[in-house]
Amino acid sequence: MKFPQVYSWPNIKRRIAIKCVLCRGLTTFDQPLCHQCLALCPVALSVCLRCGLPVIDGDVGLCAGCLQKPPVFDCCLAPFVYQYPVNRILQMIKYQSRLELVRPMVIPLAQLLLDYYGSEGWPDVLLPVPLHNKRLRERGYDQTLLLAKALQRQLHHLKVDCHLLERVRHGPAQQQLDARARRKNIRQAFVLRGKPTFTHVAVLDDVVTTGATVSEIARLLKGSMVDRVDIWCIARTPED
Repeated sequence: MKFPQVYSWPNIKRRIAIKCVLCRGLTTFDQPLCHQCLALCPVALSVCLRCGLPVIDGDVGLCAGCLQKPPVFDCCLAPFVYQYPVNRILQMIKYQSRLELVRPMVIPLAQLLLDYYGSEGWPDVLLPVPLHNKRLRERGYDQTLLLAKALQRQLHHLKVDCHLLERVRHGPAQQQLDARARRKNIRQAFVLRGKPTFTHVAVLDDVVTTGATVSEIARLLKGSMVDRVDIWCIARTPED
């Protein structure tokens, strides 16, 4: 028997009332974050075209840092600034297994990418930043891989490769370290499990702070004859 469309699971999810995971106000099962909390997620009005850092509203082009010493990657795209409630949401995904929050964070990134690339110029492949096997066993899941898979469901043409890039060094979590220690901690932490067959790559991480992790990966890829490396993330941490 074929049930009417009204009984389909997507329609049912839109009718089940639940509490928002942040404010505890009413929302629906398909929207674990209510519209009010999503509207509070901070967006930078102007960003540097290279590193993605927020700049003074009205400024265009490259920031002073990129004019003096541009990063090894070619651009960094993020829909949000890493401030409340975005920082809280990403921490809940990463450390509390609140995986229902992946989709609400990915949809704005997908829209940003559609606006940025349009119908052409897309990377050949997306590489999620991998966890070391030890941390994967501890956590039980790789949140960046889940973000990549969710993004692929929004952008059906997107190819995801979760095997080429491997993390071979296990160190302390990056968020516990200052900028200098982050660069040292991540040095030679990744290897490529094969020769890249593409020239334009996107690398996905949940948050880009100092850029140490994505810079290390971009350096590795460009050393293997990849021409362009774009960085995609949910949030970019503003400079202090």
